[in-house]
Amino acid sequence: MVATFRHRTRLMNEDDSLPGASLLDDVSALRALLAALVDSSDDAIVAKDVHGTILSWNHSAERIFGYRSDEAVGRSIYLVIPADRHDEEERILATLRRGERIDHFETQRIRKDGSSIDVSVSISPIHDCTGAIVGIAKIARDITIARQAQTLEATLAAIVASSDDAIIGKTLEGVVMAWNASASRMFGYEADEIVGKSILTLLPPERHPEEATILATLKRGDRIEHFETERVHKNGHRIAVSLSVSPIKDASGRIVGAAKIARDITRWRALEREREDLLGRERTARGEAEAANRAKDAFLATVSHELRTPLSPIIAWARMLRDGILGADKTTKAIATIERSASALAQLIDDLLDVSRIIAGKMRIEVRPTDLSAVIHSAIEVIRPAADAKDIRLVSTIDSETGVVMGDPDRLVQVVWNLLSNAVKFTPQGGRVHVVLERVSSHVEITVSDTGQGFASEFRPYLFERFRQADGSATRHHGGLGLGLAIVRHIVELHGGTVHAESAGEHAGSTFTITLPRGIFQRSAREVERRHPTAPAREAAAAPGVPRPVETTLLAGLRMLVVDDEPDSNEVVSTILAVRGAEVRVAASADGAVDVMRSWVPDLVVSDIGMPDRDGFRLLTTIRATPALADVPVIALTAYATRDDRIRILTAGFKLHLTKPVDPDELVAGVLNVTARVRQG
Repeated sequence: MVATFRHRTRLMNEDDSLPGASLLDDVSALRALLAALVDSSDDAIVAKDVHGTILSWNHSAERIFGYRSDEAVGRSIYLVIPADRHDEEERILATLRRGERIDHFETQRIRKDGSSIDVSVSISPIHDCTGAIVGIAKIARDITIARQAQTLEATLAAIVASSDDAIIGKTLEGVVMAWNASASRMFGYEADEIVGKSILTLLPPERHPEEATILATLKRGDRIEHFETERVHKNGHRIAVSLSVSPIKDASGRIVGAAKIARDITRWRALEREREDLLGRERTARGEAEAANRAKDAFLATVSHELRTPLSPIIAWARMLRDGILGADKTTKAIATIERSASALAQLIDDLLDVSRIIAGKMRIEVRPTDLSAVIHSAIEVIRPAADAKDIRLVSTIDSETGVVMGDPDRLVQVVWNLLSNAVKFTPQGGRVHVVLERVSSHVEITVSDTGQGFASEFRPYLFERFRQADGSATRHHGGLGLGLAIVRHIVELHGGTVHAESAGEHAGSTFTITLPRGIFQRSAREVERRHPTAPAREAAAAPGVPRPVETTLLAGLRMLVVDDEPDSNEVVSTILAVRGAEVRVAASADGAVDVMRSWVPDLVVSDIGMPDRDGFRLLTTIRATPALADVPVIALTAYATRDDRIRILTAGFKLHLTKPVDPDELVAGVLNVTARVRQG
């Protein structure tokens, strides 16, 4: 229609004979056409005069701004301009007055409901026939949704760019379309190296079929969540990943590609394995702790049994002796039994103390040149009576060329005695026990073998453990605490050696082999034995029950004060000293001892440590602080028997540390030694 109008206007100019009515008709038609175009536009088209008063308002303006035409026409254009943008409108008017137009200016406007919308505005001046500007035409396009889409797109792009996960887009043919920064960090390829190439570049060869399965799943419109697999870095190393894959759809809903999110779970996998290892170790440790507790409970039951066994005859025979109902032969037997049972109790206590020292890491050895042949002979002589009682042949083979080793002779006697004691205990009547000492290269070996019980192979790992016995039942045939071998192993290891055991099985005998490093010295074995005798105190003692003469004048002329809060201990210690010629007085407490010494100064004090109110240490302090008593030597006779106790007692100023139960000969020897030193000093 517009074209027709222009054509006919041109004809009119060429031929004035055309009637004017036709021109008017065409103008009307043109106006109708423009009005229809304005009303049908998706953009708001608004006309206003140069003062900003709205002259026209199309349907899209009503839709976009919310005002009807009759609500807007005649009002100021500021009706839809935010207050903070009024100066913007002034600049627009100034531009238009200069005859210039404004294209696609993006700004904000206000709807009738008060909400803000983003618009793109194109503005042109309206001229009259003289060219003067008489108004302004505005075309405003609502770009709110487009702006939101742009913001969303920018947000998504930022998320993809900053994600710690690799985000990859690909076609349904597996060609890479998109590749974020984390994908570069994770797989080593820059975007320009991988985009346009097959996703199979990242898959290990054996996992190529996996990709076909993934694509088939996506083509069905399904997602894949947290699929754990492996991918290959550019440098060739494998990466454990967790994949989530989603289909990409176009506007019509057709699936056109796939989006992959890959998370590196290598570290997580390692932590998971570490957690499983820790749980496994914890279960193992808990099982071992429970087994140890069961073993300890069994051990405590055994301790109770083993302590009560020798206590029973001691108490029974002692009461019969007290009641005077025994004849001479029975009295001798009673004394022998009491002495033998007391020795057994002392051995049990020594073993328990040794184990306590081992557990606390406080067992020490006093190393000096030691002749192992003398060690073995000493242990054999101690165990021989027990072997003879069972008619067991006790055989030794000693290599005289073994020389000496650096070791603690008393502890090594304890080791050999323990092994021999076990061998005799577990060997039946008429059996055989063989001890061998030989030099092997740079070390020496002590082997103790027997024809006795032996042990099952499954018990071997536990043979040298504390609180473990092959037979811990109440019906077992052999007594003991099951500590001897644990003590043996620890002492041997303190000497830098090893110990191991062999057995062909139960009732097939056993062999224990000790290996010790060899030390070479110029001293002869005879000299070593003479300078450092190895026999334990028990070896020098006579056989239990056999009377032996007592020298009644050894302590003659010495005045002794015995201090202990236990009456029985006072009685036995004072008797030991008195029968050897000493003048003895007793006190039941430290205060009582001080009272005695106010009028009677002893040559020696034998004092307990643990006493009520004032202990042995405070008594010693009082004695040293009293001028008349300051030089009186004090011996500690106590149940405090650990190495730390001994150090503490001797450091405090006691001249000697003796432990309960005390051997009479040991007590007398200690008294003589201390008093002799005092006299010499």
